[in-house]
Amino acid sequence: MINTYNLFAVPVTHGKFIVPINLHKKILNHVDLNYSSSNYISCIDGHQIHNNFEGKKELDILLNNYFNNIFNLKLIHGWLNILGNKSYNNPHIHQGNNIVSSGILYLSSQNNNINFTKDSQVFQIKPKIFDFLLFPNTLVHYVLPEERKEKRIAYAFNLSTIGEE
Repeated sequence: MINTYNLFAVPVTHGKFIVPINLHKKILNHVDLNYSSSNYISCIDGHQIHNNFEGKKELDILLNNYFNNIFNLKLIHGWLNILGNKSYNNPHIHQGNNIVSSGILYLSSQNNNINFTKDSQVFQIKPKIFDFLLFPNTLVHYVLPEERKEKRIAYAFNLSTIGEE
């Protein structure tokens, strides 16, 4: 008889990060004014905003303070990922210099599952508004298409260890 055991778990941190109401409204307003369906990187029939957007600077400062104090990590790049009706994210990882973790902060209440896969196993998490997830940047993740009446809005980001360039 041969047995195989998966002894080494992949850490995924699931927490809550409340965005101040005025900042949250500013970001949602920017999404409403700038959304257009397209394909970009892993996002299919959705929208991503990688450049500055209303509220990005303030959100980055708040997240940096939090992740620095709690996890000794710093934000190195963040972007809005917006999914409309039936749009989705293909399976992907996050690549780049000095990235040690990736994360997602959910800014809408209409969030379907995010799927993580490793060694043919799939694990799903259904986030709520202001939930955040941190995970290794090499962990494959994706979002399946779903009927939505409202946009699924998330702030995706990559983190490095404090002291890395």
